[in-house]
Parts: sequence; C-alpha cells; structure tokens
Amino acid sequence: MPSNTIDKHFMELVTPRQNSQDLENDFRKLNERYRLFLDNDMVICFTDNPMGHLSFMGPEIIDALELPVKTDNIMVHLNTFHRKTDEKYDPTREQNEQDLDILIQHAIKLGIQYLLCVSGDGNERLTRLKPESLGYDPKVILTVTSVQLLEHIHKEYSGQFTCGVAFNQYEPAREELEKLERKLAAGASFIITQPVSINAESDARIVTANKNLEDMLKFADTNNIQVILEAWMSQKLAHLMPECVGYDIHFGNFDPWTNLKDIRHCYPERKLYLSMIFGPQTLQKVQELLLTA
Repeated sequence: MPSNTIDKHFMELVTPRQNSQDLENDFRKLNERYRLFLDNDMVICFTDNPMGHLSFMGPEIIDALELPVKTDNIMVHLNTFHRKTDEKYDPTREQNEQDLDILIQHAIKLGIQYLLCVSGDGNERLTRLKPESLGYDPKVILTVTSVQLLEHIHKEYSGQFTCGVAFNQYEPAREELEKLERKLAAGASFIITQPVSINAESDARIVTANKNLEDMLKFADTNNIQVILEAWMSQKLAHLMPECVGYDIHFGNFDPWTNLKDIRHCYPERKLYLSMIFGPQTLQKVQELLLTA
C-alpha cells in the first residue's frame, strides 16, 4: 500500500441551502463544526450544491464567517454544474460563486489546497457546463465530466491544487475502473469511495460492491494512488444511502458504529472520509473507536 500523501482523516461539512428558512442558525452550526474539525486537525470537506440543491460555496462561507484557514485542512468539492463566464474573482465586489472560475480563484486566494472533482447533480437552476465553454469540441466531447474538469484545472490553474476524484464501487466494475483510469490520466492524485458497507447480508449487491472495492484498492496501490474510504455515520439518514450510491440497494438495519469498527478492522491503515458527524460527542466517540478498533 502506498504511503499516505494526506495523513489526516476527512470530515464532510454540508453547506447551507440558499433558500434556508433559518440561515443564521445554519451558519452558527457550521461555524461550530468547522472549528471543531479544524481543532482536531482534520481535512474539512465543503460540499458543492449537495443532492442538486442550490447552496452556499465553501470559500464564500469562510469569508462571511471569518473562519481561519489552514491550507492543508480544507477541501472543496467541485462539480460540473456551474456557469462559465470570463469574469474574474474580485474580493472588492459581491460575486456569484456558482461561476466556476470565481469559485476556483477564490479558493486559490484563501490558500485552499485540495479539490474533489466530481460530476455532481443538477436541476433546472444548475445546468451542466458545456464542452465548448471549457474549450472542447462538442462533437467530440458530448458531456463534461470530472475528467474535463480535472483537465481544465490543471491547464488553467497549474500547480495550484491537489485534486481527488470519486470511485463508486456500486457501479459495474469494468466501466468504473475504466472511468478511474481516465481520471488518473487527467491528473487525479487521490480517490474517495462511496460509503463502504461491510454488512453484506442485506443485499447481494453489497458483496459485489465490496469485491469491486478490493479490486480498485489493488489497482490504486499498484499505481501508488491514495484511497480514502467513506464512512457514513448516521443511522437516521441511512435511507439516503441508495440515493448517494445511485442504486436502490437495501442496506438493512444499518449500524454506523458497527460498520465503522468493521471498516477499521478490514482496512486499518486507510484514511477515512467521515460524513454526518454533527458535534463533539460524536466526534470523540469516532476518535476513540478508531484508536481501539
């Protein structure tokens, strides 16, 4: 297994929706969680319009709440559902950070080091980038994916970011590995999986997914690419896992704590991407489990 290029666990921080009915409270909670994760030296991962809901971007939240920034403790998700204009980031003006380059340039200004490039989800207000907007022939590149996003970043912002990509072990293995090879060729430096479920009793497709995960880990280790395993930490929101992985898979009576313990037992040296952690007590329990599992 390759040595860890990022020697920290990752902590997802879901950004508030722009139509929130209680934005002051949402920002208060985010402020508390951000500082908690930063104090514990974790990579804080800002989502990008999660589940296709128009939301605030990580860099604008950092500025609005005057949050401290450590360059190797922040990661911004970046998906393909953004506008592309010629406007440049200008800290003296109010700008729309749904604009791809304003978002990227603001992240650079803050010293953010990590991007996670994903295809993402859209809706009627979030339309996918057009191939020609990134300089591609639309007759050759029909759809912008994370591959074109990576190529754009490495071309226009060379040396500014370390970029990661997603791997969905629940997808058919051959197609997903072929996608991964294209992502790595485009400049990806690390991989984050979909939520790992060790419990295979509820659905045979979980057995297949875990086999796909093992095959990918062997491939990544051979190519000296770091893999971070996602651990879903909410039993209450476990019903969202099928939507997250893209398939109507039955995850059974999901127990995040048993699952985390099993992940740690099976993959003791891997770093984790932890989602759905909302406070210090839960974080402390996670840390204790990771130390003893």
